[in-house]
Amino acid sequence: MIWLIYIFAFAIGACIGSFLNVVIYRLPREMSIANPPSHCPACGQPLAWHDNVPIVSFLLLGGRCRHCGVMISGRYALVEALTGILFLATVHGLIAAETFTALQAAVVLIVASALVASSFIDIERRIIPDEITLPGIVLGCLTGLMLPRVHDAADPVLKLIYDPLPLPVWGLVASLFGALAGGGFIYLSGVLGRIIFRKEAMGMGDVKLMAMVGAFLGWKVALAAIFLGCLYGAVLGVALIVLRSSKDTRIPFGPYLAMGVISAVFFNAQIAHALSAWQRLLGAV
Repeated sequence: MIWLIYIFAFAIGACIGSFLNVVIYRLPREMSIANPPSHCPACGQPLAWHDNVPIVSFLLLGGRCRHCGVMISGRYALVEALTGILFLATVHGLIAAETFTALQAAVVLIVASALVASSFIDIERRIIPDEITLPGIVLGCLTGLMLPRVHDAADPVLKLIYDPLPLPVWGLVASLFGALAGGGFIYLSGVLGRIIFRKEAMGMGDVKLMAMVGAFLGWKVALAAIFLGCLYGAVLGVALIVLRSSKDTRIPFGPYLAMGVISAVFFNAQIAHALSAWQRLLGAV
């Protein structure tokens, strides 16, 4: 029975991924995400429902348009599969009852969807649209206000502001603090990088992205994600620079931050265990 739940979660995520593909293609091109309906970007023919089934239609059509035969980017199936996996992983964490509450799982799904769209737009266009991050910051703060238990009331930092405030107000303050911590740390890193390297080191899109993450998920996840994002960026960035034949070595940072967020959310216990092990190792030296 549990496998049916996992299959359903993956299928719903893949459908959300299909919508995210529309956002990824149309939003940076300033096109409506509602009209016209899904169509082939080459010949303009509308897609029939059976040609628009996430992942399955792409495989059955061999990655080509049924009408004109032009190749369809594999990104479409990748986004659908990735979003499906994130939904499945979130549901697994909820069922395990060790990772998420139902409320936290819902928030994670919203943030994960926003991260998928932002990352692929950043890879393609080198921008993170305000249309995703700014409403996300507002929605994250409203979530903290209306559903304050999405934040950890046992957090020692947040406890400093917990007692004197009514719970809804505390939730809003916690979201604002998370947004300030996430966005502020990235902004200060960019300022420092500009001073050291004498060039733009961090875009404002990254600042707003991490402010959105902090508003939804809190300051600890935001700061952990930034650290992990820098780690991923250093390792994978060097590898890409070495392997690239192009002279353009600019690498968008948004996807690395997104990877950091996902790691901080889904592997929180493993990261904490690894840090404890390092502390014990350093203490023994």
